[in-house]
Amino acid sequence: MKKHFFFIFFTFLISIQLFSQNETQLFHSFQTEFFIGKPIEHDKKLDNAIQGNSYGLLLSWNKKNENPTEFNKLYNYPENGYSFIYQNFNSTVLGEAFGVYRHFTYNLTPKKDNSLSLTTAFGFGYLTKKYDAINNNQNLAIGSNLNVSAYVKLQYFKFLIRKKLRLNAGLSLLHFSNVSVKNPNLGINTVSLHVGINYKIGNFKTISNKIIDTVKVQSQPINFNLVLRGGYNESLIIDSGLFSFYTVSIYGSKKLNNYTTVTSGIDFFDSKFLKHHINYINSTENKNYNENNYRRAGIFVGHELTQNNYSFISQIGYTFYSHYTYISRVYERFGFKHKLTENLFSEISLKVNLFRAEALEFGIGYKF
Repeated sequence: MKKHFFFIFFTFLISIQLFSQNETQLFHSFQTEFFIGKPIEHDKKLDNAIQGNSYGLLLSWNKKNENPTEFNKLYNYPENGYSFIYQNFNSTVLGEAFGVYRHFTYNLTPKKDNSLSLTTAFGFGYLTKKYDAINNNQNLAIGSNLNVSAYVKLQYFKFLIRKKLRLNAGLSLLHFSNVSVKNPNLGINTVSLHVGINYKIGNFKTISNKIIDTVKVQSQPINFNLVLRGGYNESLIIDSGLFSFYTVSIYGSKKLNNYTTVTSGIDFFDSKFLKHHINYINSTENKNYNENNYRRAGIFVGHELTQNNYSFISQIGYTFYSHYTYISRVYERFGFKHKLTENLFSEISLKVNLFRAEALEFGIGYKF
C-alpha cells in the first residue's frame, strides 16, 4: 500500500495560472493530494468505531469555466471538475471508503495572486464495512454500503511556483452518510490536512475579463416561493423500515446582488416515520405520546448563492410546532437549486438535525 501511495503522490496534477487584470487564462489540470486526518467523535456512540487517524488520496480533474457570464466574471472564472477519494479509516469497524464527486473551486484572493481557493464537492461514496447486528455491531456510523458524500476544502498554493507545476497544502472536512435511508446512520465526519501536486495541461487560450465595478443590482421586490418536497427515510430505530415523507415550504426571497439572495419562511413536515417512531417509544419506554400528533412545523432563515442557473442553498430553522421532539428542534438544510424557467425550479437538499441527517429531499418549486 505504501508503494502505491508513493507512486500516485508523485503523479503530476493541476495548477492555477496567475491572472492578469484584463484577461484570464483558461486551462485543464490534474491534481493529486495525500491527506491524513482524524474522524470527529460527534457522538459518544462512535467511541469504539474511531480507532485512529485516517489517511487517503484525493485525485481531481479541473476545467476553467469559459462561459463569460456575469457570475464567472465576478469570481474570476471559477473552476469545476470531478474528483475521486480513497480513504482508509484505520479502523476494523469502519474499514475503507471510496467516493466520486462533482466539485467547484473558487479563488479567494486577488486576481494577481490566486493562491488561496475554496473547493466544495457533492457526490456518492461506497464504504466497505457497515453495521451488522452480529459481525459489526460497533459500527453505528454507517448502516449501508452506498452513501451520500460531500467535502469542503481550503487550499493554499505558494510553496513551489513553475509555469505548469505547483505544490499545495490545505485543510478539508469530509462527510459520509446515507441520509437515514438505512439506520444506524450517525455518519462519519473527518477533518484532514492535505499536501498535493498540481499540473496544468493542454493548450492555453485567453478571454477578455471585463472588470465589473459593482455587483449591486437595482432594488428588487420580495418574491414568494412555494416548494413541495418528498422522499423516503427511516427513524433512529434500526430496521424500523422506510416511510414516505412530505414537506411544504412557503418563503419569501429577496435578491441583494448578482449572486446573493436571502430567504425566510415556514416549513410544514408530514413524516410518516415519526408516527411509527413515537409508537415504538411508547411501547418500549412506557410513554404516552399521541402518535397521531406527529406532524411538525418550523420557521427558517436562509441564503442562496447563485451560479448561473444553479444556486447553493443553506438554511437554519427552528421547529416551533411539535408534540414530540425528534433529536433536536433546531434543523439545517443544505442543497442545490436548479432554475428550470423564469418561475419554475427544482431542488435536491439534505435536512439535518444538528449532526444527524434526517432526510434527502427532492423538490419542485414555483416563484410568484
